[in-house]
Amino acid sequence: MSGLETAWLPYALWMVPLVAVAAFTGTWLMRRVALRSGHIVQPHARGSHIRPTPVGGGMGFVVPVTFAWMGIAIVWDDYVLLATAMVSGALAVMGYIDDRRRIEPWIRLVAQAAAAAIIATLILWRARGPQGIEYAGYIAGAAFMLTWSANLFNFMDGINGLCASESRYVAVAGLAIAALTGGSTPFLLALVVLAAALVGFLPWNVRHAKIFMGDGGSTWLGFALAALAIQDAVRLPGLLSAWLILPALFVADATVCVIRRAYRGENITQAHRAHAYQNIARRLQSHGKVVLIFLAANLLFVPAVYVALEMPPYRWIATLAAYGVAVALAVAARSGVHGVGEGAGVAK
Repeated sequence: MSGLETAWLPYALWMVPLVAVAAFTGTWLMRRVALRSGHIVQPHARGSHIRPTPVGGGMGFVVPVTFAWMGIAIVWDDYVLLATAMVSGALAVMGYIDDRRRIEPWIRLVAQAAAAAIIATLILWRARGPQGIEYAGYIAGAAFMLTWSANLFNFMDGINGLCASESRYVAVAGLAIAALTGGSTPFLLALVVLAAALVGFLPWNVRHAKIFMGDGGSTWLGFALAALAIQDAVRLPGLLSAWLILPALFVADATVCVIRRAYRGENITQAHRAHAYQNIARRLQSHGKVVLIFLAANLLFVPAVYVALEMPPYRWIATLAAYGVAVALAVAARSGVHGVGEGAGVAK
């Protein structure tokens, strides 16, 4: 490891409460807007909720984080963070519009892929400069990672508090990794701001959710976290493995579910409730218990993160082992299988 970076701490002391309050207030405002405009999700057969709930709350944390990131990027002259803020913000707006007036899936996918290509190019250009075919391959891989992350976080936003809680965990764990390995001040502050905003949002979204984050929030979280992960991963060997391990449970559940549904010829863009986390929620009749299970299960992967950072020859073995465990857990929880726990009901 490169050594603990602490220059960001004084800025974090005042940014954390400021951003948390801004996100809390912003979510309250989005709830009022949703209630007045009738932007409300009704209970339906493919959902995991039992009462009408406003949607669009994700913009409550997206807006303050976007402006905070732009400010950080301008002060520290970080054009990649500035582009990340602007491009991911644009995707969030598209997601918010999609929640209100459905946008065709292929249009969303094309826009996400274009945004991913832009960010991947900027990140790798700054880190490596143009390097021919190899450079193009890196861009394609990073763009795929960004696009899939945006969609899988959207898929995993189906019960109260799960997506926001897991995103906060990844942000905080990533912050610890970056701080211990000498990450830059603007990068560390970007993670601080994101985690603080989710702290402000979660009171509105956990247990008897008063508002859902919607596609605008979930796709933004997936895209933004992946963009930050790639920015950090190009800095030191081993960081890519560590960042890939952090969201292993989310990646495994979403991927296993998509593969199983695609194999059966189902429309994978259609809403459903066959994810592992949804199956567990029906069995336990609790969303909160599922969130706690996911957060506790993340601890299983701490040793793998340690190996990725401290034992370079074994980093990819550790990554594969972590995903082997995550996939096994998803399969055991019947990810992608319809009807698991049906009839049990789901408590919010």
